[in-house]
Amino acid sequence: MAIYHYDGTQKTPKNYVGYRVAVSVNGELRQKWYKETKEKPKEAEELDRLWRFEQQLYKDSKNRERKERANNSAYVTGIAGIKMKFIPNGRRVVKGELKRYYTPAFVVSGSSNGKQFFRPFNIKTLGYDMAWFKACRFASEKYGENLLDKMLKKKPPVEQFHIIYRWQAQQLGLNIPLSSLPDELIEKGSTLEDLIN
Repeated sequence: MAIYHYDGTQKTPKNYVGYRVAVSVNGELRQKWYKETKEKPKEAEELDRLWRFEQQLYKDSKNRERKERANNSAYVTGIAGIKMKFIPNGRRVVKGELKRYYTPAFVVSGSSNGKQFFRPFNIKTLGYDMAWFKACRFASEKYGENLLDKMLKKKPPVEQFHIIYRWQAQQLGLNIPLSSLPDELIEKGSTLEDLIN
């Protein structure tokens, strides 16, 4: 409860005697003073409950925003430390112009025992399922062997590369050819229209 009793001995404005309800909601201190009575005023208890309820609603909405913000990236796989994206896979000069090549990959990154790590698993060379397995196995070696089964079950759908392609090609301006899509998508007949829609 955030109801405080003042009997005149505490430092308050004008040595106030009575009750004060004080709750912080959204970074704003709300407070109301009540005159001295034999028992706590019921109004003070009701106001305290109301403000605490508002405080909890605000905290819940902030926590929900925080969770949504963490999950709203196109690269998210559902496993902390494993992202899926197109990564640079070489470059060369063609007709006097620098051309970069991209490949789809699961990227495991983070730090363990004070050492940072970054390891991509190329989906084009390993295949989607094997790249996911190797990324999960590597991550479980870094974060805990007992997590491997849980990680494997959270494999994201290969169609998520439609979103990633759109984001990296259109929003970031990377020149990623359709042939860079995972073979599993190409075999399903993925077209440019699929990526735009």
